[in-house]
Amino acid sequence: MSRDGAGPLPSRFAKMSGAGNDFVVFLERAPGGPETGEAIRRLCDRRTGIGADGALFVTAGRQGDGPPRVVADYFNADGGAARFCANGTRCAARIASLRLDAGREFVVTTGWGPVGARIAGSGRVTIALPEPVRLGRTLPTLGLGAGTGARIAAEAVEVEVGVPHLVVAVADAASLGTLDLASLGPPLRRHPEMPDGANVNFVARTGASALAIRTWERGVENETLACGSGTVASAAVAALRDEAAGPIGVRTRSGETLVVDFDRTRGGLTAIRLTGDARLLYEGEIRWEEWS
Repeated sequence: MSRDGAGPLPSRFAKMSGAGNDFVVFLERAPGGPETGEAIRRLCDRRTGIGADGALFVTAGRQGDGPPRVVADYFNADGGAARFCANGTRCAARIASLRLDAGREFVVTTGWGPVGARIAGSGRVTIALPEPVRLGRTLPTLGLGAGTGARIAAEAVEVEVGVPHLVVAVADAASLGTLDLASLGPPLRRHPEMPDGANVNFVARTGASALAIRTWERGVENETLACGSGTVASAAVAALRDEAAGPIGVRTRSGETLVVDFDRTRGGLTAIRLTGDARLLYEGEIRWEEWS
């Protein structure tokens, strides 16, 4: 409950954006119970709530004499808890630096694992992912490209970046811009070979180390303006299949470019860093009595 008992979540919040991926952020631990998921769904609704792709609960502290440690719990817009959100973690790091005196370099504990974070003076945030990323299975795109002038590939690559992704190659940036993701995204998001579902990334190569991306996100059930973990997944496919050199710039639907850098091994990518903007847009107070 909130401090005044008016609702299942705290009343004070911040609205943040990471490359257009937007979040409602609370500087308290997430309360338990099914009412939390319902409240998050209502908050994230873009017509009757604040509007967001998800919600973050961010707290900070220390373990003994160790460095500052920030905890970030993430929920998708549908109210379901998720293991990881890369842009959300970057936003969590930025607000911890601004409001929780965490400094400019620290560790963010996520459901995936400990993520190193570094905040630049410009507000750009770099996170270091906790595990290597490798390519998984190659799965059919269910014939969805048929009749589209071969704008999308017949196969998608499975990649795990804390959460599951499918990466689908698109012929060129012009074709990427015209894709109807509302038709293409949902069948692949619920691909029969992926019982837990997946985020679906449609990606076009735009240069030797440059990509353009559009993502249909699981848990939001819509196209988002950016997806950090999807950006990493797409860069991993480009690096390991097409031998693109890092750093790789990935232009998102918002027009912002996220940068993925890494070390390459035979089996995958290690020491992966994701860099981009993380903006505190505004802060406010929820009037829970208006929601009763």
